Amino acid sequence: MSGTKPDILWAPHQVDRFVVCDSELSLYHVESTVNSELKAGSLRLSEDSAATLLSINSDTPYMKCVAWYLNYDPECLLAVGQANGRVVLTSLGQDHNSKFKDLIGKEFVPKHARQCNTLAWNPLDSNWLAAGLDKHRADFSVLIWDICSKYTPDIVPMEKVRLSAGETETTLLVTKPLYELGQNDACLSLCWLPRDQKLLLAGMHRNLAIFDLRNTSQKMFVNTKAVQGVTVDPYFHDRVASFYEGQVAIWDLRKFEKPVLTLTEQPKPLTKVAWCPTRTGLLATLTRDSNIIRLYDMQHTPTPIGDETEPTIIERSVQPCDNYIASFAWHPTSQNRMIVVTPNRTMSDFTVFERISLAWSPITSLMWACGRHLYECAEEENDNSLEKDIATKMRLRALSRYGLDTEQVWRNHILAGNEDPQLKSLWYTLHFMKQYTEDMDQKSPGNKGSLVYAGIKSIVKSSLGMVESSRHNWSGLDKQTDTQNLNEERILALQLCGWIKKGTDVDVGPFLNSLVQEGEWERAAAVALFNLDIRRAIQILNEGASSEKGDLNLNVVAMALSGYTDEKNSLWREMCSTLRLQLNNPYLCVMFAFLTSETGSYDGVLYENKVAVRDRVAFACKFLSDSQLNRYIEKLTNEMKEAGNLEGILLTGLTKDGVDLMESYVDRTGDVQTASYCMLQVSAVWWQLKEK
Repeated sequence: MSGTKPDILWAPHQVDRFVVCDSELSLYHVESTVNSELKAGSLRLSEDSAATLLSINSDTPYMKCVAWYLNYDPECLLAVGQANGRVVLTSLGQDHNSKFKDLIGKEFVPKHARQCNTLAWNPLDSNWLAAGLDKHRADFSVLIWDICSKYTPDIVPMEKVRLSAGETETTLLVTKPLYELGQNDACLSLCWLPRDQKLLLAGMHRNLAIFDLRNTSQKMFVNTKAVQGVTVDPYFHDRVASFYEGQVAIWDLRKFEKPVLTLTEQPKPLTKVAWCPTRTGLLATLTRDSNIIRLYDMQHTPTPIGDETEPTIIERSVQPCDNYIASFAWHPTSQNRMIVVTPNRTMSDFTVFERISLAWSPITSLMWACGRHLYECAEEENDNSLEKDIATKMRLRALSRYGLDTEQVWRNHILAGNEDPQLKSLWYTLHFMKQYTEDMDQKSPGNKGSLVYAGIKSIVKSSLGMVESSRHNWSGLDKQTDTQNLNEERILALQLCGWIKKGTDVDVGPFLNSLVQEGEWERAAAVALFNLDIRRAIQILNEGASSEKGDLNLNVVAMALSGYTDEKNSLWREMCSTLRLQLNNPYLCVMFAFLTSETGSYDGVLYENKVAVRDRVAFACKFLSDSQLNRYIEKLTNEMKEAGNLEGILLTGLTKDGVDLMESYVDRTGDVQTASYCMLQVSAVWWQLKEK
């Protein structure tokens, strides 16, 4: 304590109490206010805590230093060092039934009066109290008292000692210490060394000295100016901190010739340094007239192997309050917690938050350490409301052997979870490519295997100028529509789209049946309509409306289709154009777009992005001329490449365009797993195409 600035001490064993000392001693009790209101008379320390004043002791004037007794009984015994060098034992709310009640008021008096600078209780022999005093040319400056010393009448006469104004009380004065050390020098700081109860480290006027009480005539010392605030690291008993002016010195007692580290010099003099009792290697420092506490985190234990050996230090600052800080005290058990007090006795309860280090596990669980706690954050497998990270998806897919079904290649989309329509399109495309080439005789003339792997874009280009349109009758309707004659390449494209099976048969019936079985009523109706079978489309819609999970609105759509007329200015056409904008299902929208469009102008179908690419391409193959089809496929391919849409593999195949598309897909999703398996499935053919 310097001047009248308050100091603060936590009770060693009552972890909810602390004392503030300046001109008097004030005992406070700390309570949590998390689930309760602030009591009348309580002082707010933080958002979660408040302090209540329990007692005040004004019987020890001229206080210069205070030390709390370390043993359990008595709990509130304090030693007070005074300006005249006396050490007084006092209490705050002492237990009068305690066997130690006779200690209260006991005084320990040096031979010559001078200021008492520091006090330190021995952590093992709790009756020993060391006091450090100013210099006197005829006396020692380090006195070790036994607080249980008996009064000796032939040495010390009984005296009357004034304890407070207007009151006198007879007490015992002890003038014979157990040990006297440090003759003709001043002692500014003291601490007992935990590794040996007989060793006392003292910050003398010009040196740090280690006194061994087993041989008081000898001492180990080192000359230094950093003799204030000596304190031992509670987790590494050979590491000591001390300071002078604005500089902190870190010492290793195993190599005591010089400091192992000197911390950054501060612009103002230091007033206090203290090791954190709950955290390894964390040192807090305070400078004069500052609202900042600077922290030094010693990451590695220093070893006295070489002169160049230094611990790694992480330095940072915390600001517990806005006003200047007079003193602070670490809580003895609560992790990284401290109380700070300002010159006007305003107090703050503050926790120093740790830097958080993060770590990812191989199975994408996130873990982090904060102080002594280790936290883990893992995705809940049953929580379908959260979009899983791609790393989690790839791990789950790998566990299901995704990508490894080389026989039924289309099943890989089911192994992937059967949730992504793009993956479904990709694996059905690869399955058809593989199946087509396996069934073909590789040596037969006119083999289309390589062309299949090159995608529909290459298939369409190979047939430019070879197709003419002709008029075809509708099924169930007295109407004709211009469609393109299907040559071999367009049939191959329709097969690749999945509308017709491999062979010479161009019937879409089996495809419609499969869609109906899967409950894709709207898509099946649209495909039937695009194949000029309006009767089948109406039938499918009615079946869908009457099915268990069907939509009754499909009956309304079927009724609208049944009233179709090709008159341009008819009421039906006007009403259907309005209805199309109100429909949510894209396949129902394109059905009316097709029926209300002009011949040869089918943008309402071709550019409906919510309709599957394979259905739009198949539609284009049936209704667009060679030049129109080529332009449309080229434009659609570029869109798929830019978007990284896996449905575009149908167009690009496993050519360079396909690789570019897959690259965009990986950039967008991070799904390197799908890209790798895709290339592995057709690696041999892909390299063959690349060589050509």
